[in-house]
Amino acid sequence: MKKMIKPTIALVMGAMLTMAFQCGKSEDPEPLNTNYNARHSECLSHTDKGTKGIYSPDSASVAYDAASQRLHVTHHNLMVNCGTAGMDGGITVSAIRNGQTIDIYEREDEGNPQADCMCDVDNEFDLHGIERGTYTLVFHSCYPEPMSFTLTF
Repeated sequence: MKKMIKPTIALVMGAMLTMAFQCGKSEDPEPLNTNYNARHSECLSHTDKGTKGIYSPDSASVAYDAASQRLHVTHHNLMVNCGTAGMDGGITVSAIRNGQTIDIYEREDEGNPQADCMCDVDNEFDLHGIERGTYTLVFHSCYPEPMSFTLTF
């Protein structure tokens, strides 16, 4: 009986991993033209890396320009490494539109100096080619869980 359990567990785990990687994928997601050199503020607050769960809650604000179909996004309190926060650029933003959902990926650039603390920054960027409608924006960053909200403009 023990010999059956291990292969079964491996099979179930493999199926779960396959589903996890397929979850949310679309047949044809549409990459959006973003400002890859996102502009971010200086550190708003510092947290030692050893401190767990202490950070400012993140939020976002948007402004829509109908004439240019441009959505200006500010991600407030995005958590990054303190070394990234002191750099010009330092954060790469990319986005993929899947129907009425826009997944936004904010990543610290590779090669950024690393410090032993975390920092909240306000990160700004533009999304182009967005027509009027109702959208769910999902922010994916390195820390912590993704944030999402729905808006109509």
